[in-house]
Amino acid sequence: MTACERRTRVWRAGVAGEHDLPLSDLPKLLAEDDTLTWVDLLDPKPQDVQELADAIGLDKHTVEDALGRAERPKAARFRDYVFVTCFTVEGMAEEDDLHRLSIIVLPRAVVTVRLGNSFPVDTVVETFSEDDDLVHLGAKALLHTILDTVVDDYYTVMTRIDDAVDDLESGLFDSQHAGPAIARRAFTLHKRISRMRRVTLPMREVVTTLLRRTGTNGEHHELLPYYEDLYDHTMRIAEWSESLRDTIESVQDTNLALGDAALNNVMKKLTSWAAIIAVPTAITGWYGQNIPYPGFGDVWGFWFSTALIVLIAVGLYVAFKRRNWL
Repeated sequence: MTACERRTRVWRAGVAGEHDLPLSDLPKLLAEDDTLTWVDLLDPKPQDVQELADAIGLDKHTVEDALGRAERPKAARFRDYVFVTCFTVEGMAEEDDLHRLSIIVLPRAVVTVRLGNSFPVDTVVETFSEDDDLVHLGAKALLHTILDTVVDDYYTVMTRIDDAVDDLESGLFDSQHAGPAIARRAFTLHKRISRMRRVTLPMREVVTTLLRRTGTNGEHHELLPYYEDLYDHTMRIAEWSESLRDTIESVQDTNLALGDAALNNVMKKLTSWAAIIAVPTAITGWYGQNIPYPGFGDVWGFWFSTALIVLIAVGLYVAFKRRNWL
């Protein structure tokens, strides 16, 4: 296992200051007024998280949840901090594109524990530092910036999946690509949408919990519009995932119906040609009997049977063609 990558960023009085400080400095930074610290751990070992827990006094359940890869997105309140866990998503929401992100929000610090390097930390630092209003609002403002970036990535991935679903719908009635190819693509997209639903639906509850706690006790009322906007985004993405799931299921049903229609069409054609082929079989079989019949032994009898075959076969072909069976 590779070593844990650790990054630290400090803001003093709303201005970016030191970075990459040791964890031993964290208790002192937490005690300083008008100071905000962000500690980011990438793929930490248990001892790395335990060292952090000892430095800032984290509950043992927080350590377990931060290291677990199967935790459901949630927000929990502890005595001195808030613990939030969610998933970051990239690419096309394949199994390897989902990564755990745990966030510990203290009064003057934010700690993130990332299991998988898919989160744009530098972008978050830049976005947060450029907004003076957010920087002065402290840790909850930094939490909003992190979650807003996570939800923006959801939107990007959902846009890619939506485009893929549109392409699938466009090729649904293309006979060259319909059938098993459509079914395989629809199944793959259905799995991706299901993963996104498992990630995005619980995020509504996470943001709702944070929204209820924001502005309580006269604290950080300025952040309410930010979290309300974030909640609106999570609702839209959740509804989008539901809509795409319904769409892809409709595509699957339509593809099955088209397959059944194509099979019926093939069966009608086979039946029609079998009826046409049965005519010469019946007539030649009848005239092949070893008993006298009109035209037996005469040339006109041969031509009469041939003409009968052609006339009846053509008549059947015309009749089936008019019924659109051929």
